Amino acid sequence: MTATQTPTPAEGLRRHPRFLRVWGSQSAGAIADQILPVALSLYAVGRGGGVGTVATIFAGRAVALVVCLLVGGILADRVSRPRILLSADVVRAVVVVVALVTLDRLPLAGLAVVTALCGAAEAMSRPAQPALVSALLPSSMLERGNALLSAAQRGAIFLGALAGAAVVAGIGTRAALGLAAVMFAAGAVAMIGIRDTVADRPRSGVLADATAGLRAVRQRPWVVAVMTAVAVQIFAGTAPTLTLLPFIASNEIGGSVSYGIILASLAAGALPAVVIAGRWRPRRPGTVSMLALTAYAALPASLVVPLPLPVTAACFAIGGFTVELYFIYWLSALQRAIPPEVLGKTLALTQLNAYALLPVGYLLTGPVVALIGVRPTLVAGAIVTAAASGLALLVPGVAHFADPEPSASPPATRWKADQPSTGTP
Repeated sequence: MTATQTPTPAEGLRRHPRFLRVWGSQSAGAIADQILPVALSLYAVGRGGGVGTVATIFAGRAVALVVCLLVGGILADRVSRPRILLSADVVRAVVVVVALVTLDRLPLAGLAVVTALCGAAEAMSRPAQPALVSALLPSSMLERGNALLSAAQRGAIFLGALAGAAVVAGIGTRAALGLAAVMFAAGAVAMIGIRDTVADRPRSGVLADATAGLRAVRQRPWVVAVMTAVAVQIFAGTAPTLTLLPFIASNEIGGSVSYGIILASLAAGALPAVVIAGRWRPRRPGTVSMLALTAYAALPASLVVPLPLPVTAACFAIGGFTVELYFIYWLSALQRAIPPEVLGKTLALTQLNAYALLPVGYLLTGPVVALIGVRPTLVAGAIVTAAASGLALLVPGVAHFADPEPSASPPATRWKADQPSTGTP
């Protein structure tokens, strides 16, 4: 390569082998993360479980995320981040193996304990992963790195959803759980030997750490606005959709395999967004992201009336596209805007906020469906989901995903974040 040539995204990232190992580890974990809920929810439905049972299985993971995410964020700024990722995969592998061995003796309610334990380990690792990426890559490559990591994870989710449903249908739940355990173990092996410099940073008390993360969020109203919008969308859109999908897919669309295809479409739709976000940095990434997120309403809307499988899958693919486009721009903005010493805690708070209402949404879906019915519940979820992101754009800073400068500054220089020129994807 000559001095005048610009390295392609792949060539640039190949110069960072530690990042590529993290990429491989998280891809393996993503496969297992998708196999597990597909296998357990289909197993519960096969044993006669109802909406409440499936909601409890999903809520187990969600509650664990809410309870443990902030702890994970504090650990991410105090303990070796690679060690956190490795330990989380080991814990999940052990939990899944125990569930596999004891499956016949587990009551359906015990499946929620399995998802809760795996969710707790996941919560410990979630803030560490993007915080580690920001330390392994230069700022100019964050979109590329986040996009490549998302591409691998979404592709793994696509495979995991199909593999989970296909293995359960063709071989059985135990085989699906065994596959998940193997993938968690593979993710742990990939992290062996990676080092981080977290130990070199000054330490403070746990309470002071948590307060510092809260302060970093409160000082940025645009962060608060986006966090609120996403929390509402997850509560009103994601929770009822994922709770009702196994029943609607099994009874109206084509069975358990269609359930896997629909979930896989959600992941497949994210892949084009990964390519676009990795190559295009718009002047107003917040506007692009939040307007795109209004289309996430396609998920609950697609289940309101029975649709052919390809149409339902296409709607979920649209939802996956919009979420991924938002996520890459949002994560890259936080990695730039938040000081490194509080980045792990801030990332934990943004994720905690997003998941805070998810278990409530899961647990309320059953009573709401009993009160007003399946279709009205999904219609209401679609309307609230579409409105939430549009309202967030009214807050200063959201349009650019950056802190606005004082109003006296000239318009062209009022934004602190990088001002890249627009490009074509």
